[in-house]
Amino acid sequence: MAAVVLGPVALAGLGVADVAAFNSRAVGLEQSWAAAESAGVSPGQLASARASLGALRDRRIGFLPYSIFSGALLFDPFGEAETMSAGVQSQALTQARARAREDLARLKDAGGPNYTAYEQHAAAMANARQLADYVRLVRAWEAEARQLGDARDALSTASGGLKDGLPKDVMDGVSRLQAVVSVATNAKLSTDPGGQALTHAQDYLKGQYPELLAQHDAVAAEVRSAGDTVQHRVDLRTQADQLMGRLPDLLTLASKYSVASTYQSRAAQAKAGVQAAEQAGDDAKMDAATTELKQSVGQLSSAVTSAQKTATATALATGAGCVDGEPAQLIVVHTATQKLVAYNNGCPFLTTLVTTGRPALPTDVGTFTIHAKYGDYLMRSPWQPSTNPLWYPDTVVHDAMLVVPADGTFIHSAEWEPASAYGPGSENGPYASHGCVHVQNGPLATLYNWAQIGATVIVMS
Repeated sequence: MAAVVLGPVALAGLGVADVAAFNSRAVGLEQSWAAAESAGVSPGQLASARASLGALRDRRIGFLPYSIFSGALLFDPFGEAETMSAGVQSQALTQARARAREDLARLKDAGGPNYTAYEQHAAAMANARQLADYVRLVRAWEAEARQLGDARDALSTASGGLKDGLPKDVMDGVSRLQAVVSVATNAKLSTDPGGQALTHAQDYLKGQYPELLAQHDAVAAEVRSAGDTVQHRVDLRTQADQLMGRLPDLLTLASKYSVASTYQSRAAQAKAGVQAAEQAGDDAKMDAATTELKQSVGQLSSAVTSAQKTATATALATGAGCVDGEPAQLIVVHTATQKLVAYNNGCPFLTTLVTTGRPALPTDVGTFTIHAKYGDYLMRSPWQPSTNPLWYPDTVVHDAMLVVPADGTFIHSAEWEPASAYGPGSENGPYASHGCVHVQNGPLATLYNWAQIGATVIVMS
């Protein structure tokens, strides 16, 4: 009797236990899927496994649910669902691991040359085991890469581009500053504030992109300002040295041409001011002293140039004495005195009487050059017919030098003109030329052999 009563009770208890085990296993499976989804597995990837679980829950044996007879208390009824779930999660783990590797590589690139967290991140990658581990790393690294990439792009825009991953304007500014500091050092000039700016810049260039962006404008301005300051100091010294280098020659010429002593005195005082400023190492004083020296040298130079021109004009007009600042080969023809003077390196070496153009065809006045030389040259009259008062027969002249190609003006021989006919007034006499310059054979031969193509010829009245 007891067996009859206890048997159904035992079976009922076993069924209840199966249902509890079934539901517990089902809930655990669903929780694992929820965790997988939160770790990055999509609902679609788990759809088949969920469908398998749903089919078991909906299954009936007669009017009783399958869970009563599932035997979940003794074995696992969800093998198919769990197998599908494991495959999905294994695939997701592989994908997450690959994505993490890619993100780590992108992060290293985005971090630039000074990125310091790579080794730490690589260690975290090596220690990751679960899908959730990789998903956590991926999310963190992608956020960090976005932050670094944004900072890098903003830095590139602010600095005019990147050079070796670092702000181009600062890199270029450092190179320029190093060069000008070297020049200043060699010239025994102060390099302040170049040294401090270089230290700041070199420390700055070790930073990562967010720090580089935050400090960029201040560091770039400091490097640029320091470079300008040291460069200006070097430029001032160069300018002052050049001006002082000109002074000895200018003072010599000032004495030679009797330039007012006030110009000479002011230039000497300005030179002393520059030397005092250099000794003091005072940039402001050096700036002012160099400006004063430049002005005084300019005034002295202008006075010397004016006096020199006056002296040269007088010397050329008289044909006596050497001249400064004229071409190495210079021929001057004086139509008023009918005289030619040739200057070699500024000093007259040949003076001779000439005959120039008649009143109707005066010799061109101005500055010209010798364009061509002919040992023998056939002159043909452009004035026709022979009854024209200006006509002359075909004539061969010697040692001819072309001076004005436009109208055929030459310096040449005139064997038909007697020596006594040359000199003052001969331009009005019977041997006056048609615009050319007649020179006697002896002096002409010397002149012809000496003068080169391109020699300067001045014809003055």
